Amino acid sequence: MDRLSRRAALATGAGAVASVAGCLGIGSGSGANPDDLDPAARPTIGPSGASVRVVAFEDFSCPGCRAFQTSVFPAVSARYIQQGAVEYYHADYPIPVDEWSYPVASAAWAVFEEAGDEAFFEFVAEMYGRSGSYSLDLIETAGESAGGVGAAARSAAEDETYRDALNADKDIGSDWGVEGTPAVFVEDESVDPAELLDVLADRV
Repeated sequence: MDRLSRRAALATGAGAVASVAGCLGIGSGSGANPDDLDPAARPTIGPSGASVRVVAFEDFSCPGCRAFQTSVFPAVSARYIQQGAVEYYHADYPIPVDEWSYPVASAAWAVFEEAGDEAFFEFVAEMYGRSGSYSLDLIETAGESAGGVGAAARSAAEDETYRDALNADKDIGSDWGVEGTPAVFVEDESVDPAELLDVLADRV
C-alpha cells in the first residue's frame, strides 16, 4: 500500500540537503538488524517488500533530527519512497534532549495508532517544522490537522502514554550500537544521515 505524507510531496533536490549535526554520538551500528522491527506495528512509509529498508532513530527535540527531517527526508521520499524502492521505518531514541522528547513522541504514536501511517508522518513534519516552540496546544492542533485526533495526541503527550514503547525502541537502538540521534540505517549498515541520498543511489 502506498503510504505517503503530503509533506513528502514537497520534496526538493539534492541542493536542499543540509548539514545534519547529531545529538550525542551516533555509534557504530554494528548490531543492526531491520528484522528486529515489525513494520506493521510501527510508523512506516513506502511499499511493503521494497528492495531496500531504511530505519531512522530520532528524538523530536534533537536539532539534528529536525535538520534530517526537513532537508534530507523530503528528498529521500520523493526519489525513493514514492517511487516504490524504499520502505522507511520510524524508530524512537529519546535521549532525552529536553522535557518534550517523550511527550511529543508519545503524541506521535497516538496519531499513528488512531489515524495511521500517513497521519503520523504529517504530524512529524508539522512538529519538526515547529521545533523549539512545542506546546500542548501545538500538539493538539497538529494531531487534529494530521488525523483528526488532536485530543488523543494531547492526552498521550500529557501522560507520556507511550514511554515504555519509546524506551523499548531505544533499547533496540542501543543494541544496534546507537548512541545518539539521528541514527540512520540502510538495511544493517549504519550511514551518515547527511549522506543517505548518496548511499541509496548506490543501493537502489
